[in-house]
Order: sequence, then C-alpha cells, then structure tokens
Amino acid sequence: MKVFSSLAAATALLATPAAAHEFRDYFAHGRTELSPAGYRMVRSVAAYARTGRPTRILIDAHMDTAEAAEFSDELSRRRAQAVASELVILGVDPAPIVVQGRGASAPARPTPPNTAEPLNRRVTVGIYF
Repeated sequence: MKVFSSLAAATALLATPAAAHEFRDYFAHGRTELSPAGYRMVRSVAAYARTGRPTRILIDAHMDTAEAAEFSDELSRRRAQAVASELVILGVDPAPIVVQGRGASAPARPTPPNTAEPLNRRVTVGIYF
C-alpha cells in the first residue's frame, strides 16, 4: 500500500506544472504604478524568463478591503497589467503571459472590511517552464 501511495504522489507531482520561481512586490494604497522595487522585480522576472522558454507567466494581483470601499476590482487588474506591460517592454514574449486581478473578493490574507493590509496589495509573478 505504501508503494502505491508513493507512486500516486509522484505521478501527481509530475502531472502538475510547477512554478520555476515566484516573484513578489507590493503597491501603495490605491496605486497602480510600479515602485522602484517593483521595477527591480520586473527586471528580475524578465531575466529569469530568458533562461528558458516559459509555458506560462502568471501575474496575480490583489487589493485590500480598504481599497475595495474606494475602488473597483479593476484596480487589481491594472496592477497586474502594469507588470505585464513592463515585461513586454523588456522583451518578454507576451504569448505565455496570463494576467489575473483578484480584487478584494480573494484577498491574499483574510482581513475585516475596510482594513488596509499591505500584504493584500501585492502582485506575484510565477514562471512555469
């Protein structure tokens, strides 16, 4: 039985694409512009993407519940798009880029309504080979 469960776990692991690396940055409240640290993160993503042929570059952006009281979920999509646009400017092929704006409906960390939570104003970039 133990051999079977180990084999099943190994098979599941092989069938699931793994992120080769994840990059992360944070936005100021209500802002979509990349910070200096954000530009450094995007340059790191571009350099890493050039080490192979990524099958998917997943850009996932969030917003906090305090922003949700003030802005629409479009804010998170614009954050993700800001990262995607900068990657393309740096020469990354746009074909594997997938942009996801999570809005306040799917916070990175659960928080009460109208709470400013820097972790929830993050964007992550996962590169899959």
